[in-house]
Amino acid sequence: MKTDTLTDRPLDDRESAILNAIVYEYILTGKAVGSRSFVQKYSFSLSPATMRNIMFDLERMDYLMQPHTSSGRIPTDKGYRYYVDSLLDNYHINYDQEKIIEDKLIQREMQVEKIFESVTKMLSTVSNYAGVMLSPNPDFTVVKLIELIQIESNEVLLIAISRTGLILTRRVNLSVRVTPDELLDYSSFLTGELCGYSLQEIKSKVFENLRLDRTSNNRELAIDIAQLALNESADSSVNIDGIENLLKIPEMVEEQRLHSLLNIIEEKNLLKNILEKQIEKEGITILIGEEIDNEKVAGCSLVTSSYKIGNKSVGAVGVIGPTRMDYEKVVPLVDYTGKAVSGLLTKMSR
Repeated sequence: MKTDTLTDRPLDDRESAILNAIVYEYILTGKAVGSRSFVQKYSFSLSPATMRNIMFDLERMDYLMQPHTSSGRIPTDKGYRYYVDSLLDNYHINYDQEKIIEDKLIQREMQVEKIFESVTKMLSTVSNYAGVMLSPNPDFTVVKLIELIQIESNEVLLIAISRTGLILTRRVNLSVRVTPDELLDYSSFLTGELCGYSLQEIKSKVFENLRLDRTSNNRELAIDIAQLALNESADSSVNIDGIENLLKIPEMVEEQRLHSLLNIIEEKNLLKNILEKQIEKEGITILIGEEIDNEKVAGCSLVTSSYKIGNKSVGAVGVIGPTRMDYEKVVPLVDYTGKAVSGLLTKMSR
């Protein structure tokens, strides 16, 4: 059986330029691209018949598809991927976008939870898609202050405040009674011993070292309280803003993509699991259609950037939208936002 050698070869310069122009045109208009109107609009010195032949070849190579027999062509996931990769080195954030990020994020002093809300709102507003952000797992946060407050005679509330302003609260039931003066002493002791360590470090080694330290023996109960409270599992959370933007995009309310949109809204762990996979990836990540590797978000693209506290990647920011996304606008927006969040949280953690 004779194989189709078209699928095995790289695109030549003319095919590359034509494919990128077709993808750009479809992103711009949302309408299938026909050979005659395309030749008239773009500066290709080709007849409509020649352009039609090239489009046919690109379709055979799976860069384009023809949704209906009588219509023009639209990009496939492979076509979008080629377009994105071709432009990747030429993405630049414009001054207006940069200023919005600076105004909304960097120049504002706010609690860390407000930062997450502000970032997703800003991403959705500027991109006109949906902004998403995976908060840091509390285990990565560095403790600044520990407070113990008596609720009942045998119940204590532990409040842990991180350097970034993240607040963690846990109730602990005690088998013995403690006085307010003892809790004040325990608070001071725990702050002195745990300040500057991440929750991960505290749980893995600091508690053990404190129990081995004989000078801490008269504060065993303080260590017990902290260990019971801080050993409880804590998890990252996902902020999302701008679902209403996606509902305004015609293809997003078609049956398949509408199901994807409902999955994003209703299944809280769906986006969380996808974003967690992006944390350790350096720089920008662009997942197009099936590349997301989850059929529940079929027909969508996700652009993400991990962010750091110091040298540790702790979360991710991103934009989710249709595969017909304005990548030229979204990629630098997400990239710059990730770097800005990293800088802000690192500064706050010092």
